[in-house]
Amino acid sequence: MTKKLSTRDRILDAATALIWRDGYHAVSVDAICAAAAVQKGSFYHAFASKAELLLAALIRVRDVDRAEIERIYDNGAPIIDQFHEHLEWFGIAQRRLKAKYGFVPGTFNMVLDINVPEQVLQTVRAGHAAHLALVENALIAILGARETHDYCRWLASMVDRLIHGVMIESRLSNSLSGFDTFPESIFALVGIGDPPGSAVAQKIGEIAGSKRAGA
Repeated sequence: MTKKLSTRDRILDAATALIWRDGYHAVSVDAICAAAAVQKGSFYHAFASKAELLLAALIRVRDVDRAEIERIYDNGAPIIDQFHEHLEWFGIAQRRLKAKYGFVPGTFNMVLDINVPEQVLQTVRAGHAAHLALVENALIAILGARETHDYCRWLASMVDRLIHGVMIESRLSNSLSGFDTFPESIFALVGIGDPPGSAVAQKIGEIAGSKRAGA
């Protein structure tokens, strides 16, 4: 038996889908109420304002993502495998969200701009800092004595920017192709793996070389 959603959860579900697709400022309270099939009075009984709703939606999305990533680092696997699974998670999550919403959404904070309440921006910054620390700690554990912590901190920031870049590109193109070789690309970037397709490129080079030798 399917559990009936509360009015608050229906509003949150509707608002999350609309805001993720159209952006925070483009979505009105009336549109959210229509999508959730609730009266405006019910909206303001559940949330004091649209800004409060945005914060609740942001926290809910963040907490789901955080729980899934933290489970990866609690699975007892070697850290290098956990980091690979962490990187794979981005594509898996985006595929799941595309199946749910019908488009590639990227991260929820992509729908925000500077004209949102400071508490929302603080929540975004705190979530970003926590995720960046996970990446940094993983790189420190993987690279160990090979690199300094300062280098791992810088490298984590570069990985983080690449993650966001792929997310933005995927949202703009509504395509998941950027995630096809994503973990392998990051591994090559940080020096713990070969670039995607490198084995194929090497084989092609060998064939070309043998043909030249036989010419």
